[in-house]
Amino acid sequence: MDAREQLLELLEELGAVPGVRAALIATADGAIASSGAASMPMATANDVAKTIRRMTVASATVGVPLKDLLINFGPARMMVVPVTEDATVVSLLERDKAVAPVRRVLGLQLDALRSLLTEGEEELDVDVVDETEEEIERILRGELGPVLQRIRAQFREHALRAGYTPDQSESMIREQLREWLLCCNPSTYTFPLLVDGLGQLLNDAPAVRSQFMEQVQVTIRG
Repeated sequence: MDAREQLLELLEELGAVPGVRAALIATADGAIASSGAASMPMATANDVAKTIRRMTVASATVGVPLKDLLINFGPARMMVVPVTEDATVVSLLERDKAVAPVRRVLGLQLDALRSLLTEGEEELDVDVVDETEEEIERILRGELGPVLQRIRAQFREHALRAGYTPDQSESMIREQLREWLLCCNPSTYTFPLLVDGLGQLLNDAPAVRSQFMEQVQVTIRG
């Protein structure tokens, strides 16, 4: 039995606890979710995984790693339990049930989950519905598009001066946009996070990085 099958088996055990409506593992790449009774549509599971990933990144950014959470949604409750740096168990529960039993089950499973998620990472084959590329294109065509396109052009120019090829610079931009979308909602208020990430990619060429940061700050202020 491979790592993915073992993880799904552990999720089935968790889903069998009375009061558990759904259970999944949120990873940096998407959701691992069973198709048993305690399941949700895969697209929904990946949306949940994306939201949890944003919470994890945001917490790490401010130096406060994500800890166990209970989030109430009317008659339902979501339990979020980090297992590794990049993976979190998410359980959707009936509001007044299952919290203690789920904690007991997770307590028994935790070592096995951590081992499978770290040692079997290459075998997981996460069923991710990757909408990030579509979201990037939508943002580039939207209200923020003109400013993002200018920042994109400015980064490409400076990355070329730093010795990167056009393909490398474009790949760097796309990856940073993906990280930006994962950690926060794109807006003028979160531009500094995107710009800082792009600037860090030019750390090996300090003079070029400084010139890029100065130029892009003028663009944002404008």
